[in-house]
Amino acid sequence: MKISIDMKKAIKSDRDKVVKIISESFDGNPHINFIIKNDRKRNKRMNAMAQYAFNIGIRRDGIYLTDDEQGVAIVFRRSQFKKSLYEYWLQLCLVFKAFTVLRSSKILKLESLVERNRETGGDYLYIWFLGVRDNALGTNDARELMKYIFKMSQVLSLPLYSETTVKRNNKVYKRFGFEDYNILKTGMGNLIFYYMKRPVRFNY
Repeated sequence: MKISIDMKKAIKSDRDKVVKIISESFDGNPHINFIIKNDRKRNKRMNAMAQYAFNIGIRRDGIYLTDDEQGVAIVFRRSQFKKSLYEYWLQLCLVFKAFTVLRSSKILKLESLVERNRETGGDYLYIWFLGVRDNALGTNDARELMKYIFKMSQVLSLPLYSETTVKRNNKVYKRFGFEDYNILKTGMGNLIFYYMKRPVRFNY
């Protein structure tokens, strides 16, 4: 698949860069704050979560870096959702590295609930993660990532799906042509998931 917008497909040697971006971008996210305890090990827990995201993304060949390496998106097809035995092993390792034992069952229950409410019909591109380093906030990096993803949607003729727990991000996505197809009130604190979709469009 050839796309004209400048973007770099991440490789294994990009691990540290990608992990830093994910860790910074997720800090303060309501979903992450629910599942990762705010204690003296928080930075280690955040790092383990970001490492997990990198490992899954790289296996699915779906990690994209901006040209300045300050922004990253993890995007893959729904047809790649099925986890391998190795990915289940990575998930189990994440439970021990990032979560407390007392919260593990609650977290697994939440993640199962989130997956059950996600669109399951047909194929589509799923935006798992999109974020930039703190020092790149206010730049065009996030917009360039989104434009690149829109181009992928066009080339593959696949709609885009994603979700967020950040109301502000939900509004931003809507400005880019996304619409809500489901809103999940989890009943766990004030945690709400906004499920969004965007049909294939040939202008953006």
